[in-house]
Amino acid sequence: MADVNTKRIIVVDSDPDSFEPLERRLRQRGLDPLVLRRGERVVKTVKDEKPGAVILELTLPDMDGYQVLKQLKDDWEAKKVPVLVVSEYTSRLDYKGREWAEQIVTKPVDLDELVDRVQTAASKKRD
Repeated sequence: MADVNTKRIIVVDSDPDSFEPLERRLRQRGLDPLVLRRGERVVKTVKDEKPGAVILELTLPDMDGYQVLKQLKDDWEAKKVPVLVVSEYTSRLDYKGREWAEQIVTKPVDLDELVDRVQTAASKKRD
């Protein structure tokens, strides 16, 4: 994926109590978060925005986060973007889902630690 914007981080989460503090912390650390509250447009947005990473909650109102993860990894261009699955329900991921995710983090999570992980994932060289 050419012209990756390592500062752009896509956060896919429908719970404001979860994504608002994360969004603030990402901004405080010099990143540019874009919050999507539904899973339906994630692949297109990833292809358009070329983010450094995606933070994905598994419970979404319109589709299962596992389906979003699968769609990302099935797309030739989007699959290059690291996805950090951050959820209370990480046990729902099967072997394949665990293979597709760059990292899996169970909530509750320390925001500074999560942002450190995001920055590390976003800065990795991609093929």
